[in-house]
Amino acid sequence: MTHALHRFGALIGALLMLITAACGGNAVPPTSAPPTSTVAPPASPTPAAAGTDRYAALPQDVTVQGFPQLGFPSATVDVVIYGAFDDLASGTFYRDSFPALLDRVRTGEARLIYVPLVTGTLSGGRGAARAALCAGDQNAFWQFHDLLFGWQTEFPTDPFAGDRLLTGGAAVGIDVNTWNTCLLGDRADLRLDDAQQAADNEPDFTSTPYVTVNGAPSLTDAASLNFTITQAAQQFDQTFLTTPSAGSTEDAQSTPTIDPVIDSTLAPLLAQEGAPPPLELDLPAGWGRAYSTVVLTDIDAVRNIPFALYQGPVTGGTGSIIVLWAFPNLLPAGNPFAQETAVAPDLYLDGTRLLRLAVVEERCNIGTDLRREYSIGGLAAVGTSFAAVDCPGQPDTRGWLAGLQQFNLNFLFYVYTDPITAMDTAQGELQAILDTVRFVLPEATETP
Repeated sequence: MTHALHRFGALIGALLMLITAACGGNAVPPTSAPPTSTVAPPASPTPAAAGTDRYAALPQDVTVQGFPQLGFPSATVDVVIYGAFDDLASGTFYRDSFPALLDRVRTGEARLIYVPLVTGTLSGGRGAARAALCAGDQNAFWQFHDLLFGWQTEFPTDPFAGDRLLTGGAAVGIDVNTWNTCLLGDRADLRLDDAQQAADNEPDFTSTPYVTVNGAPSLTDAASLNFTITQAAQQFDQTFLTTPSAGSTEDAQSTPTIDPVIDSTLAPLLAQEGAPPPLELDLPAGWGRAYSTVVLTDIDAVRNIPFALYQGPVTGGTGSIIVLWAFPNLLPAGNPFAQETAVAPDLYLDGTRLLRLAVVEERCNIGTDLRREYSIGGLAAVGTSFAAVDCPGQPDTRGWLAGLQQFNLNFLFYVYTDPITAMDTAQGELQAILDTVRFVLPEATETP
């Protein structure tokens, strides 16, 4: 069964019927019209009472990559902390800045993600990180996080001595046998390897602690973090809660400029509704394709964004590839505190923005992971993995997004499966399709 994950549901439903006719299957169109654009309010904050577990009222979860997450699903600001339990500077950050972040989590504004690294400054750091991650399997990472940084202050010469570390499970009230079983396995080590890779993928990362707010680096003192979180929350409100006025021309970044040399070939394509993107790819047997334009209410204007849908069978279910292209960059990359006169566009931020704005039904519970590199047709792309669950009337799904520029145009590829479990076996098949992508200019036509 195919399903319309997308917020432009009725339009996709029609396209899926076209694809199914070509593939000889039976499509099930969406049963409801696209929802109006609304944003759920943050969950009501619950202050921590003195002498109680300060995380008791806060949802704990993990990202797609397995990094600990704290906060309400409705939070509009993601704060990612790259920290290390064996790093003295991370300990200072925990004592001086972390309480301010926790306050923003309690108000429902921010969601915290912790990427645990190992610096080797203090002995036993890797064991401490493994122990905290295993505690996280029982929703106790953040309690163990507090315990470890507390030991850093209480036992400065050897905070993570083996016998002391083994008492941690009982100290935070988790099932010690389950915790010990995790410690004997390799899953925590794999997460630490992923954490180091995530840090390596951050272009501005130098040392711990390192913090990003909605993907942009921030200074780590409490005042700067509060300021940056407030700015990010206001930017979200302007994006999703403000209706643009008719004829508005203000834009954070202008629509991509097409090179005059290729303008004569691309301009007719951009003007043609339902035109295919300027690329070719090899589809397996049973796959179909369709093209159209989606109308979106963006930050500054109502936009027509071309898109392509490719869909067909994969091992365990149905695979889908959505391509959005020729859209403007509205969220720039870079450090907001750096002295820069020009800021390059960031397709990771655009990709996560359009995931929520254009691709995924807004009532889904959407989770994204950290920035990483992907490959489209052998070219470097930037993106992240995502999951969409609890979608009304639709099955859960997961996949990844990847963006890059060609011909001075932006391209975003969204790849996912139905059912969600199909991604366990179909990821390689879907990547093999992306490996065949070839960006090509249409042939120029002479103007009479």
